[in-house]
Amino acid sequence: MSLVESLQTCMKQEDVLITEFSAILEEETEVLVGQGSVEALHEITERKRGVAQQLVDLSQTRDNLLAEIGLPAGHAGTEQASVQYPQLSGVWQALLSKSASANEINMRNGALIDVHLRYTQQSLDALRNVGVGSASTYTARGRGASAAPGRKPIVAG
Repeated sequence: MSLVESLQTCMKQEDVLITEFSAILEEETEVLVGQGSVEALHEITERKRGVAQQLVDLSQTRDNLLAEIGLPAGHAGTEQASVQYPQLSGVWQALLSKSASANEINMRNGALIDVHLRYTQQSLDALRNVGVGSASTYTARGRGASAAPGRKPIVAG
């Protein structure tokens, strides 16, 4: 197999992985917008991390192949290779398109996570500030603190 064929094979493998990565990101979106569990999000994050590492490894392989051909690493070298070797152009364009799409989904998920974090932080702040300057709503044991003396609790403890 020639270096150019090896480069093409590597890029096709990257294409398959970026498609898988995008599918995982879409699953992550569903969990973030729906009633997904923390366990589901954790499992998705682990899968995402594994595929991302495989993409990094393939990118390094691509850079090594580019160097053997005498081209610079990264995007610039791959651009040059796709011009010099037209058989690489189609897979390179597909890879660029799918990578851009995955980046958009990832940015959207990041924004969703940011909203969840801000909501959680505001909720925690509100709970912490309830007792400041007034009677607390709950005691340290989670019971209502503002009940009038002599009143019975709704739920027996």
